[in-house]
Amino acid sequence: MPVININNLTFGYDGSEKILFDDVTISLDTSWKLALAGRNGRGKTTFFKLLKGELPYSGTITGVPETVIFPMTELPENEDWRVRKELNLMGADPDIMWRPVETLSGGERTKLMLANLFASDGIYPLIDEPTNHLDRQGREAVADYLSTKDGFIMISHDRAFLDRCTDHTLVISKTGLELVAATYSVWWTNNEQRMESERARNDQLKKEMNSIDAAMKKNAQWSSKAEGYKNRSKAPSKVAEDHFRRAYEAEKARKLMSASKNLERRNERKLEEKQSLLKDLERSEKLKITGTEHHNKTPVILKNVTLMRYGEPVVTGFDLTVERGSKISLQGKNGCGKSTLIKYLAGLGDSEGITAEGDIYIAPGLKISYVGQDTSSLSGPLYDIAAERGADKTIFSTILVKMGFTKEMLYRDVSQLSLGQKKFVMIALSLCEHADLYLWDEPLNYIDVYLRQEIERLVKDNNVTMLFVEHDRTFAESVADREVNM
Repeated sequence: MPVININNLTFGYDGSEKILFDDVTISLDTSWKLALAGRNGRGKTTFFKLLKGELPYSGTITGVPETVIFPMTELPENEDWRVRKELNLMGADPDIMWRPVETLSGGERTKLMLANLFASDGIYPLIDEPTNHLDRQGREAVADYLSTKDGFIMISHDRAFLDRCTDHTLVISKTGLELVAATYSVWWTNNEQRMESERARNDQLKKEMNSIDAAMKKNAQWSSKAEGYKNRSKAPSKVAEDHFRRAYEAEKARKLMSASKNLERRNERKLEEKQSLLKDLERSEKLKITGTEHHNKTPVILKNVTLMRYGEPVVTGFDLTVERGSKISLQGKNGCGKSTLIKYLAGLGDSEGITAEGDIYIAPGLKISYVGQDTSSLSGPLYDIAAERGADKTIFSTILVKMGFTKEMLYRDVSQLSLGQKKFVMIALSLCEHADLYLWDEPLNYIDVYLRQEIERLVKDNNVTMLFVEHDRTFAESVADREVNM
């Protein structure tokens, strides 16, 4: 298989002061199952476009085979038997290849596109987040399928998915590109150990710099004292003043000034050396969530419940008890009613055509915070949205900045934001709310892996009550104390 050689690559978008890639040199074997990782905005999708030659850049990129970026607007032309074979290998229904694309679910479209991609000869796949429309079972099936293939680069924020089907990892960080012959989780564990070591080293360097700074301040006092001696030695003579004493003070001032200047130069050199050793570490800002504790120990009880949407049963014979302080992961295939249940409990039944029958108890006065999959409900300037939800402006903006927003972005209309940024807004609003029960429906869609891990820490370390749907297996298994299958 050919090798992609990237030499002295430099790229930044016109009108932006930020350089995404600065003098990058790296070689990539096209036989690798390569995971491409990094924070949102670091340039992962841009990297794909550079490989395809869709953007101007300085430097050289050679050895790139014919590439196709997933998801694509048009399917490659392939013989039917080839596509059918790939769908069978994926465990998908081969008949979807005959159905109109607009009638397919998101997961079916994903599988059909991947099948066509790998049914084509001589194409190098650049796969951009294939998990968005897949439930947990779908993700596992696609990951197993991809693990049998050679030669692709893939962006995904699902750690378990990446680990299951990749063997190399390319990370885009603040300081450049890092390539390792290992899965993402192996890289992350090693990186955390390295970061912890670097943080400890940074802390020690800062202590030493503070000591040097204190020495420089003390030196400034010596200089002031020396200047005093100097001025006194030049003061007009008095009739009674001894000539030798004036000469002594002048010499003393000269030596003190010379020692002070030498010490100042040494301290400045030390300070520069320490500053050059400090690392610009990649880190996720710490988020906070403040839940409230409802007086009822079991605020939600459902027994033998049937949920209907526009009169059609979606869920039947369902039981669920939500205890105060519990974190429950709702699992099940797409279409089994997870989102329907979340919306009903969030009080959105009337607007969504959802009705329920059975033994239902929802504690009176229960304060609920809801994060849905759909961001279309957001409209208008960000601070107006925060005011409508009763969110504290300062806390709201602080959370968004920690999520990577610039101060300029805080004054934008939500229509100017990407899907990922809109999801950030929904999570930020939820974190601002003091709720008894948090209902989150696939909160991590479009969220980068660094922030996923911070949200994971946030939920685990706080005594909030949460019912959530999330297909990121690592997140769900780490956060939930109970799993309910629907």
